[in-house]
Parts: sequence; C-alpha cells; structure tokens
Amino acid sequence: MPPLVVDAGLVFRLLLPTPAQALLREHIDAWLQDGGALVAPTLWRYELVSALVKAVHFATLTDEEARRALGLVDAFPVELIVPDARLSEAAYGWGRRLQRANAYDAFYLALAEALRCELWTADRRLARAAQQPWIRLIGDSS
Repeated sequence: MPPLVVDAGLVFRLLLPTPAQALLREHIDAWLQDGGALVAPTLWRYELVSALVKAVHFATLTDEEARRALGLVDAFPVELIVPDARLSEAAYGWGRRLQRANAYDAFYLALAEALRCELWTADRRLARAAQQPWIRLIGDSS
C-alpha cells in the first residue's frame, strides 16, 4: 500500500474541534487501520505550529487549547520527509504552474507526485488549482 501525503491544513482541522473533525478522524483512522502510512514534507510541522500561534494571536484558540493541540501534533503518526534537490525542483515547478507566490503547497504536491500516492487536503483552492486525480479534498475550507 503506498503512503498517503497529508497537508497541515487537513491535520489542523483534525486535531481541533471543527465541523470537519469527525469526518477527518474517520478517514485517517480507516487509512491507518488498513496499514497505510502517513507522510508529509518537513514544513508540515512548521505550518501546524504557525497555525496554532496564529489562532492564539487572533483569539480563535486559548493558549491552553493550542498547547494541547501541539502535543497532538507531536504524537501524530506521520513520517516527515526532508526535501532533497529533486523534490525541491519538483516543488518549484508546481509553484510556477500554479502561479503561487510561495512553494508551501507545492511541496505537498511534489511529494505525492514523487511517491505516486494521494494527497489529502482540506484546501479547496489547492485542489482546484492543481486539478490532479490523486488529490482528495476532505473536510474542505474554501
């Protein structure tokens, strides 16, 4: 079974009480129970911590809630992949194709493409922009 790339936005919605949390948990649990592995580029952790800091800053979460979620991030069963030159080149290509000002999303796309596996995301804009059959939109945020 190939691994599954999960982006930070999807996991953020999974770890916190959001309308999509139950659906996301059901999908991830089913994947893991079937023996699947979860992977992400190393920026996954940075993006999640940044999202937690931002949520506290704008009073969407309390400090206590964010720290609890941070503990869940640390325990989440994902293998973080350090991008090499080939993956960085592929991410650059995705960034240019999508006409993005940054390459964060592009690294998730490049990793899924390199591993020939699905990318699960909650980012409708990313899924629409990339238009690939191996991108699965779950618990979307527009």
